[in-house]
Order: sequence, then structure tokens, then C-alpha cells
Amino acid sequence: MDEKQFAVLNDKLDKMIRFLALGAVRGLSQEKDKIKELDAAGFKPNEIDRLLGKTVGYSRVVLERLKEKKQPQPGAPSATGTSSSTTQTSSTPQGQQEMTTV
Repeated sequence: MDEKQFAVLNDKLDKMIRFLALGAVRGLSQEKDKIKELDAAGFKPNEIDRLLGKTVGYSRVVLERLKEKKQPQPGAPSATGTSSSTTQTSSTPQGQQEMTTV
């Protein structure tokens, strides 16, 4: 295969990939959902920008914001529903120790 044939084949494959990727996210109404799905499919942010017709860096910013929302904030309840507890002991008037969970 010579260089010209390779370039034509590569161009056709790029178009097919774009067509399939856009079809996969066509039903999603929000751009962030489209970006999230294309990222999960293995597309790089600059490829997602090109597929969706966005400016360079748009998808990267959206993905970073999604990642920030996903990370738990310090002091916030855990997403798993478990809570950390500490046990304290205190003395009762009779001299016995009482354990409480805080």
C-alpha cells in the first residue's frame, strides 16, 4: 500500500469513527454527558473537542469539573454510607467505666 492509499484509508476510518461516536451520544441532551461517555469510550479530550466541534480544551475543563464533583469533600458524609466512629470512656459516679460511641 502506498502513502496515498494509506492517507485515503486513514481519512475514511476517521470519518467512520466520528460517525459511530456521534451516533453513540446522539440521544444525550447535555454536552457534559456526551463528553463523559466519549471519555469512557477511550477518546482523548482533544479528540472529543474535534468530534463535538468544541474549542480546544473545552472537554478537558468539563472532565476536570466532573472529577472535582465526584471527589468527596472533607467532612462530608461518605458515599458508602459508613461512618467513622470513635469510642470514648468515661467514669461513672460508682467508679465503673462506661463506653460510648461518638
